Amino acid sequence: MTSMNYIGFFQKPEVLLKARNSFEIAGFKPSALVVQDSEDDPLMLCVKLNDEYELQMANNIFKFYGVTHIDQLSTKIDNAEELRRIISIHSRQQIFTPKAIATHKHFHEGMNAEIQSFPNE
Repeated sequence: MTSMNYIGFFQKPEVLLKARNSFEIAGFKPSALVVQDSEDDPLMLCVKLNDEYELQMANNIFKFYGVTHIDQLSTKIDNAEELRRIISIHSRQQIFTPKAIATHKHFHEGMNAEIQSFPNE
């Protein structure tokens, strides 16, 4: 396993701080943790992982504290500002795209063909 960053998103700042303490108790160095706890931005904890054991520990801790979303990045992250910037770019890349684009096969049928070509939802 190559080194990666594992990011958990939290809803409450006190839960984020408890999770950070749990990572330190589990043996993660403080330098391997990046915490984003500003009120203006999402609450995030990023942990640098080096092997499968650390990945399993991170999964267990995030699961215990009920993170709302987990993301994995291979980009190097050193501080909270860089974490916010990377997450902002990453989230813009995942903007919703439609599953299928309807094609019109029967142009001569007029408006009815267009209405019938849209899938029922």
